[in-house]
Amino acid sequence: MKKKNVYFVQVDVSASSEAQNAYLPYTAGILVASAFQSDVVKSHFAFKEFIFLRENIEEVAERMENPSFVGFSSYCWSTEYNKCLAEAVKKKYPECLIVFGGHDVPDSFDLLEECPFIDVLCHGEGEDTIRELLETYALGRDFARVNNVSFRTEAGNFIRTATVLQTTLDYPSPYLGGWFDNIVASHPEITFNAILETSRGCPNQCAYCDWGLLKAKTRLFPFDRIKAEIRWMCEHKIAFVWGADANFGLFDRDLEIADELVKAKKETGYPERMRMNYAKNKFENVFAIVKKFKECEFDRVGATLSFQSLSPVVLKNIGRTNSSLDFYKNLLEAYNKEGMKTYSELILGLPGETYESFIQGIGKLFEIGQHFVFEVYNCMLLPNAVMGQKDFVEKHGIKTVRVEILRPHFNNASFDVAEYNRIIVETNTMSRDMWVRASVFSHIVKALHGNGFLRVFALYLFHEYGIPFETFYDKIIDYFEDNPNLFVSGIYFDIKEKVEKLSRGGNNERMMFSYTGEVLWEEHEYAVLNFLAQFDRVYEEFIPYLRNYKISEAVFDDLLEYQKAVIRRPCESVKEISLNYDVHSYVTDIYVNKWHPLVRREHTLVLRDSKLHNNWPDFAKYVIWYERIGWASYKDDISEK
Repeated sequence: MKKKNVYFVQVDVSASSEAQNAYLPYTAGILVASAFQSDVVKSHFAFKEFIFLRENIEEVAERMENPSFVGFSSYCWSTEYNKCLAEAVKKKYPECLIVFGGHDVPDSFDLLEECPFIDVLCHGEGEDTIRELLETYALGRDFARVNNVSFRTEAGNFIRTATVLQTTLDYPSPYLGGWFDNIVASHPEITFNAILETSRGCPNQCAYCDWGLLKAKTRLFPFDRIKAEIRWMCEHKIAFVWGADANFGLFDRDLEIADELVKAKKETGYPERMRMNYAKNKFENVFAIVKKFKECEFDRVGATLSFQSLSPVVLKNIGRTNSSLDFYKNLLEAYNKEGMKTYSELILGLPGETYESFIQGIGKLFEIGQHFVFEVYNCMLLPNAVMGQKDFVEKHGIKTVRVEILRPHFNNASFDVAEYNRIIVETNTMSRDMWVRASVFSHIVKALHGNGFLRVFALYLFHEYGIPFETFYDKIIDYFEDNPNLFVSGIYFDIKEKVEKLSRGGNNERMMFSYTGEVLWEEHEYAVLNFLAQFDRVYEEFIPYLRNYKISEAVFDDLLEYQKAVIRRPCESVKEISLNYDVHSYVTDIYVNKWHPLVRREHTLVLRDSKLHNNWPDFAKYVIWYERIGWASYKDDISEK
């Protein structure tokens, strides 16, 4: 009996056919490895290829050898590509079974109705479902016997089968089973990244996350398997590892896994770096893990202190609880004392949030000591999240727009086939205009505070005058609006125009900086680069705004002198300044929550950049992008002469 050919598609978020870096297709790999444990599957099917690069669609369809079954793993960054490829395959091979699964597949018939070339949808985790589907397909049985699928019958009707949760993780590793060996061997030009999954599931049920509706119990992969996968990654020189766990550090054994990763890097140099999604409520474990990773420069990002919102109303609406701000303040102090990086996350557009509560939340982050890196994500409406369900949408007056996904830091910012997110731009408590202002506020504050342009003044005014951080930055937006002819205002209006277009479903405008060519930058990065390029002019234009706060002349001059000197700039290795006040110790003590009055003391400071970059492209790449500039925005070697 001639075997039928099987293909699986999981295209990388960014890797084209000319890619220098790419992820191995882990999700597709574990599905294939699990399915081909079945004797029925092995006897009836031959696995041919993983499609993991965003190659030309017609060329991919042309090289397929009479495919009988093609499975597509769909995420927001691959769904439209998958649709185009699936349609091309179906046109060339009408009898081929086209199967879609993954986080972007809704638990409804919508995708089947939209795409007549798709035959079956898989819902939830896929190992058991794909195996059963292939077995049923081989034996000619009715797909109604397969759990967790929706499908189109020959009569054109739609059927949804029973939902059955997977309860174990007794599935083979695609790494250890050799499923990726041919990919690595046949692409020596690509530096590969990989996914490490040590557990699956999440005890939390946040409304914005699609783990919420799945209600999957957290399960653990065997420890010996994880150790062996880490060794495989070393042997195959995997550069970057992304941890797929929802809450790494939740279990005490995660400390041992961290030890294995550190040991592997020290002995082999691989993996070079990794990134984890850390547990929300196991701070002792996370602290210990981040400290281990810091010692070998493993995790460039550090610990996540996620809030999503600091509004009690919002947290109730989304089914989330946070620890007290005092707790986080003490935790940040502990991280800062050890020189360990942390960053925080907020989500814009959550139900119950107002403009005032949103900017106050950012101000509270600064109050507890999170001054360097914080992310504000647009709230995506995921099809399988609680928030994506019709009753939730109607209750909270949620309105969305479809926004093209762009790729920051690349010359070719657009995907060959455009991909999209659906983001929330209006709720019962936040109008679209207020959403625009909140979004622009977050970009401006990331530039001026997170990246340090006015952080020194904001700290001084908060501690000495009691001016809330959010008030200081909210009023600077008014200053831009009232003085539209300023250079700094022009940058502000560039960002505002982009955000306003997005809020109406318009094009996602590309923001580029003249000295780095066609590279796409995020909004706050665009502001930072342009401010640095017109450095003296920018501060001259800020001075009238800062003078409004009536700071004494001598203190004002020292704050400004220090603020300008400490900013890291291309081609400036050292800066020497004479001060009348000890601004440096004042600011650095505030960073570790040890405020003291500004001391008058004449002295000379020497400020050096220990990692100087003498051109814009290198500075932009290594400081703005790689270092997420909030941690690297200030000169790092400061001493008295």
